[in-house]
Amino acid sequence: IVGFTSMAGEMLPNQVMEMLNDLYVELDKITARHGVYKVETIGDAYMVVGGAPNRCSPSEAARKVALFALETMKLMKTFRTKDGHQIVLRAGLASGPVVAGVVGTDMPRYCFFGNTVNLASRMESTSKKSKVQCSETTYRLLRDAQNYVFDLESRIENGVHGIQVKGKGLQSTWWVNDAQKIEDAAHDVKRSV
Repeated sequence: IVGFTSMAGEMLPNQVMEMLNDLYVELDKITARHGVYKVETIGDAYMVVGGAPNRCSPSEAARKVALFALETMKLMKTFRTKDGHQIVLRAGLASGPVVAGVVGTDMPRYCFFGNTVNLASRMESTSKKSKVQCSETTYRLLRDAQNYVFDLESRIENGVHGIQVKGKGLQSTWWVNDAQKIEDAAHDVKRSV
């Protein structure tokens, strides 16, 4: 959530919990629609994974998470808190290997670890309001996704393709602007001819 700290600072704790609960209930519905797995929520962060615990191809996992992120951004255009405030999100996607497992004995949790998790976090923190940013690996997977055409735009800042990512240096990144099912895209082409 963009500006969460200042927003929460102006609210009572129970109002923050109610706002997050209302938002997360809606995000849980989108999670179910796209077959992604909600790993956890930490404060205002909502993390999902596309290829676990039920494995699928890397391209399918990237597609699922990207479609989840795009639908979430669409929801945020109309979603309002009970007091009428709009919430603005940003999202980051990364693809690659992770290690997953249950950790702890008191309140055990299913957690994910690895460079891919860290890179996804960096993609989110360096993204912009209402935008979905993805890593180079995710870009390649989405470009090759079956049954979908993704609108992927190279991120260029001050004439440079990509951004500086802490611990990684200059990384090529892309905006995931939209997605269309191939049969829908073919229908649109037929209509425009």
